[in-house]
Amino acid sequence: MNILQRNTTIVTIGLITIITSGIVITGWICDIPALKSVVPAFGAMKFNPALCFLLFGCAILLTQYSTGPYIKRVIFTLQFLVFIIGLNTLLQDIFHFNSGIDQLFITDSSRQSAMLPHRGRMAFNASLSFVLLGGGFLALNIPKKSFTLAAQCLFNLVTFISAFSLIGYLYDTSLFNTLFYVTSMAGHTAFLFLLLSVAASLLNPSVGVTGLFTGNQVGNRVAKRFYVLLIIMVVVSGAMIVHKQQLRLISSTDTEISVLAISFLLISLVYIGNMASWLNNIDKKRQTAEEQIKLINIQLEKNIEERTAAYQKSEERYHSLIEQASDAIYVLDFNGDFTDVNASLCKMLGYTREELLQLNIEAIVDPDELKNDPLPKKMSSAKESVIRERRFITKRKVSFNVEVNVKVLFDDRIMVIARDITDRKKMETELRDAELKFRTVAEKSIVGVYIVQKGKFTYVNPRFADIFGYQPKELINTFNIDVVFHESYKAIANGHVKRRMTGEVESSHYEAMGQKKNGDCNWVEFYGSRAIIGDEPTIIGSMIDVTERKKAEDELKSSEQKYKLLFDSNPMPMWMIAKDDQTVIAVNDAAANHYGYTKEEVLDMNVKSFRLEEDQHQQIEGYKQHIDNSGSLRLVRHLKKDGSIMFVNIISHDIIFEGRPVRLAMTIDVTEKLKAEESLQKSEANLQAILNTTDTAYALFDINLKVLAFNHKAEEFVKEQYHHSPEKGDSLTDYFPKQKFPQFNNYAKNVLKGTNVTYEVDYPQTDGSVFWYDVRLFPITNDSEEIIGMLMSLYNITERKNTEQDLKSAYNRIQNHINSIKTMAWKQSHLVRSPLANLKGLFEMLEGEPSDAEIFNHIRTELHRMDNIIVEMAKEASDNEIVD
Repeated sequence: MNILQRNTTIVTIGLITIITSGIVITGWICDIPALKSVVPAFGAMKFNPALCFLLFGCAILLTQYSTGPYIKRVIFTLQFLVFIIGLNTLLQDIFHFNSGIDQLFITDSSRQSAMLPHRGRMAFNASLSFVLLGGGFLALNIPKKSFTLAAQCLFNLVTFISAFSLIGYLYDTSLFNTLFYVTSMAGHTAFLFLLLSVAASLLNPSVGVTGLFTGNQVGNRVAKRFYVLLIIMVVVSGAMIVHKQQLRLISSTDTEISVLAISFLLISLVYIGNMASWLNNIDKKRQTAEEQIKLINIQLEKNIEERTAAYQKSEERYHSLIEQASDAIYVLDFNGDFTDVNASLCKMLGYTREELLQLNIEAIVDPDELKNDPLPKKMSSAKESVIRERRFITKRKVSFNVEVNVKVLFDDRIMVIARDITDRKKMETELRDAELKFRTVAEKSIVGVYIVQKGKFTYVNPRFADIFGYQPKELINTFNIDVVFHESYKAIANGHVKRRMTGEVESSHYEAMGQKKNGDCNWVEFYGSRAIIGDEPTIIGSMIDVTERKKAEDELKSSEQKYKLLFDSNPMPMWMIAKDDQTVIAVNDAAANHYGYTKEEVLDMNVKSFRLEEDQHQQIEGYKQHIDNSGSLRLVRHLKKDGSIMFVNIISHDIIFEGRPVRLAMTIDVTEKLKAEESLQKSEANLQAILNTTDTAYALFDINLKVLAFNHKAEEFVKEQYHHSPEKGDSLTDYFPKQKFPQFNNYAKNVLKGTNVTYEVDYPQTDGSVFWYDVRLFPITNDSEEIIGMLMSLYNITERKNTEQDLKSAYNRIQNHINSIKTMAWKQSHLVRSPLANLKGLFEMLEGEPSDAEIFNHIRTELHRMDNIIVEMAKEASDNEIVD
């Protein structure tokens, strides 16, 4: 039984049955004779039938208020109890035994008689009716059409038995109300059976005889009117027969028959007149309706023709749009069945169009996702418009991610646009990995890393801030970027930033004088490139402190020019193309190299060679148009020499060159930019730029010293020093020098405990030279501050070491030279004094000889003076030697 809406007739009959049976039960419990009979003329109703009526009334009333499993079990229990009570009583009458059920609930003290041979027992036809009603209700619990029809037959049989009994009372014929047994069914009992059987048959009003009176067609309405007439005639006739003696209207049987015939004719005449009037009204309304329908049909035919033409045109556009769409598009009904699909969906799933139109939407959704995130049970409850992600499964059982855009249409259909986002999901994962690597390298890098938006730093790493004497938070989103530049270089720095922000250049590399927080100056080298993050022009770059290098360069290059032309041509591919025949007149090296040609090969080629065949018509049409000096920006597909396709932005405008109309163009390869999410591409590109443009080697290891990542500088170092080509997943112990590994292993253990380590190491070369490196080791942690690996950076300091060694060697050579001079002075002083001593001795020998005293005095004086000078020199050399 599946009642969808409440039937007022059933509810009313249920309430009447419950109230009547309740009154009788109360009369038996309280021993009130008036309540037992309800209607005194019909006699008393026994307790057991009253109880059965109460149970049946509750059961039929519950069918109108709930169809839940619990209520169904309650209804079944009530019906089964009535069926058992009726069946037990019926079997007692048939097989003549007493089971004790007649007075099981209430003791009946009434006197036994021929009409009431058993106290408390209901009439035979009453027990039979309860068995039939109970059986019919139990049959309705089996959801099969044959059982429903059988139940209706049982209910109609009860209707016949109760009506039969009522006619017996009406015509005072005991045969009708006893039915084979002497016991008779009480009048109100028969009435309740009639009501209950009618209510039960209304549970399935379209089945059996009941359908004859419950339909809305003309035949059903005639049947109802005619049957009412028959009932009235039976009641009137019965009343006249029963009360003929009291009324004294009929004196003989002939008169009785005549009166009945006249009554029948009069009632029939009234009924026929009413029926004829009713049918005439119906016929008149039908004729009026037919005229209106003819007019409406004429107008509808005209509207249909117009709308059919419009619909066909719209349908053609609709199908053309769907079929040509690159995204998968399909239409569902509210049951989730496919009603239309396009070719892109068939290609995406691997089905044919005919196969898909036989499927439900659940057939293409991943079963695991359906368990966790099922589709709506009723598609009509779907939101008018929603965008979300789903996992689809192909005919070959391969699952993939899609983004679906759901739109509920006005004609009870749902249109869905699905887009494969497998690559995007992969890019998002790579973006997270790249972000982790970028953060790890940037935070631990010995190179300053920065990001600029709207003229301010939006990110600086600790090294960048430390170079200028700040904390990172002091620079982020606070001052303009020129706060770290010396006054004389602020204009230069701002100019570089402006050119990149406006897109004039993509990247910039320059040196400038910086200014620290305390006012001191230093020299810094900046490298930065342009990116778009959050629709905002952004500069991402690196910076290193080159103060010491700058001082050395100034000393070494004081006689050279300060600035030098770094590039003799534009680094971006540039073209000059004749508009009349589309031949290449001029091209720069950047363009030729980028497309895989030599410059000579490109010259005099036709630009159609660089475009796909299906794009060439659009290209030719573009050259027919004129582009003024404001320029034009277009995104097109180009072919390289090797046949690979790339996407380029073309910036161009038309000029006159040597009297010939020429188009000057610059092509910018944006293939990678279109392949990846904007943020992923920029983050990854700039991370690679930072790693690959620095002169420091970086390598990332896990806690087991397995290689996770490295830059090209690290790769060069391993190849040169270890003669090994590094790969991700290599174990450092496999090729690290054994004599150096114990020291490195101790350092690594300290780093994995959370300590930063810095040391210098030398590597002798085959040519006898020695390379020196500054090694720094940093621990790598995750979000939970757990150490998950180690970052190693190596910076070549050989030049600095060699300079220190040269200075030390020069100092030793000067010291040795000074010592040699001292020794020579000492020796020379003795050599000079030796002839001087001889002269003094000779002078003393000649002093006794007669000579010119004045000459001798003069010689003596000079000799003494020379002797004193030499003595002082010797003494001073001796003192210096003692000091040394």
